Amino acid sequence: MGTVSFTRPIDQQANNHQGLETALAKAFKQVFADVFEQQVQDMLDYGCPHLGSRTVVERFTKQDGLVVLRRPFTSDTLMRVIYANWSSMASERGLGFLEFVLRMLWTNQWQVKRLWHPVSTYRSYPKHITDEEKPGHFLTSRIRISIEASVDTSEIIELSPIIRRLVPANVVVKVHSKALDVELGDSTIGAGVYGRVYQVMDFSDHGAVN
Repeated sequence: MGTVSFTRPIDQQANNHQGLETALAKAFKQVFADVFEQQVQDMLDYGCPHLGSRTVVERFTKQDGLVVLRRPFTSDTLMRVIYANWSSMASERGLGFLEFVLRMLWTNQWQVKRLWHPVSTYRSYPKHITDEEKPGHFLTSRIRISIEASVDTSEIIELSPIIRRLVPANVVVKVHSKALDVELGDSTIGAGVYGRVYQVMDFSDHGAVN
């Protein structure tokens, strides 16, 4: 698409004339390049947005509810690769695509775990969910994504809502950052209790009640 000349008719016309028409053609081409050329190029790229400019990739990425990054150097490339794979996978998207996005974002600094629940306490689901497969447990539609403490917490918070939308509708995602895990150690936790007494007056035939 980058080889398309949007001003070819003007170029051909200017070659056959001199003077004022040449100056006008040059001025027109300059104004077009400064004001309209990138917009027209972006519209041409709508047919293959993963090949377009940052503006095109971000527009279609947002439209499909995918990851929009704000990293200084790598965001454009990552968004382009993620969107290209999203477009090509079609109906095969699922947990495989989620893992692909996580790998692109945070290499191997994450882990996806399927969650299980005891059959004996199914009436209280999902209170007793665990990430370990044990006898008497059934596989749930929930998963936990654990992300290492080395990953920027603010980026995890920003991208978590988007990550949750990358899975099929029946899958519930919990995103967990290990950076938020805190060891209390020998710390002491105190609790305070405060009470207040109220007097209630009963003006019926039974008299006053304290």
